[in-house]
Amino acid sequence: MKIRYPASTLPRAQAVTDLIVTPAPPLERLDPDLRRVLASRLAALAPARHLGAVRLDSYTVIHAHDQVTEPPVLFSWSPQTTKRILGLASAQRVVAGISANPTSAVRAEIADVVARAHDHPTRPGALGSWLCEAPFGVLGAVTSEAVAYATDLLFSCAWDRLGDDAFVGRADPIWAVPGAPWVALRGRRDATILLDAEEQTRAIVALRAGRPTASSVTDLSHVALVEGMTHPDLPLPTRVVGIWPATGKTICLEVSKEATQRAARSVVDALQTMRKQGAQRHAA
Repeated sequence: MKIRYPASTLPRAQAVTDLIVTPAPPLERLDPDLRRVLASRLAALAPARHLGAVRLDSYTVIHAHDQVTEPPVLFSWSPQTTKRILGLASAQRVVAGISANPTSAVRAEIADVVARAHDHPTRPGALGSWLCEAPFGVLGAVTSEAVAYATDLLFSCAWDRLGDDAFVGRADPIWAVPGAPWVALRGRRDATILLDAEEQTRAIVALRAGRPTASSVTDLSHVALVEGMTHPDLPLPTRVVGIWPATGKTICLEVSKEATQRAARSVVDALQTMRKQGAQRHAA
C-alpha cells in the first residue's frame, strides 16, 4: 500500500492537482475471484429482505461496530442532508462554465430542482417536493450549506488544468449484490479525473468532513473497491485522493490489489456485525 501527500512548497490547489495527474502504469481489473467470493459472502450474510435495504458506504462500514442496538433513524431532508447533492451539482455548473460562481450556481440548481418538481410532480419524500414546501429560512440554510460544499470542492483543485478530463458530480457508483439486491455497496466520491483516455486510467477525488483518522485509508480503499465492482470492464482507478477541506489535509491512496482485498474484508465484517445487531434488536 502506498500513500502520498501534496508537495508543501506549492499552493495547495496546484499541489493537489499535481498529485492527481501524476502518471502511473495502468492497473489490472479487479480480481474476478475477489468479486465472486465477495458476492457470495455478502449474499450469505444478507439480512432478510423485509427488514429493509442495506446501503454499505464507507461510513457505514467503518462505523458498523460502533452502532448501538437501537432501531436506525429514518432519513429526512435537511440543510445538512441536501448540501452534498446540491453542492456537487452546483460545482459541476461552475466547472462546465454554466455558472460564474458557487452562489449563483446553487441558486440556479435549487430553482431547477423546484421547477422540475412543479412540472413533473414526484413522490412527497423527493428532494424537489421538500424544497417546494421549505420555508424561506430553511431555503436560506440549504443555500448556505450547498455553497460551502461547492466552494470546498472548487477550491480543492486547479480545475482549469484538468479541463475536459474532469467529471464532477456524477452519481455515486452503486453495486447491488447478486442474489441479494437489497444489499448494495456505494462508493461516495465527488469527481473522476481521466488520466489516459486510451488506457482508461483515472483518479478519484473524494471530499470528506472533519479531519483524517486512522480509518481514512479504509474509506479510500472502499471507494476503489466499489469502482472495481461497478466497472469490471475497466482497470481499477489509479488512485483515490481524499481531501478534508476543514483541516486542509489531503491523502492520496495509490490503489493496489492489497487495498481492494482489505476493503472487501471490511465490508464482510461490517455486514456480519450489522446482522448480529439486527438479531439482537429482534430478540429484544
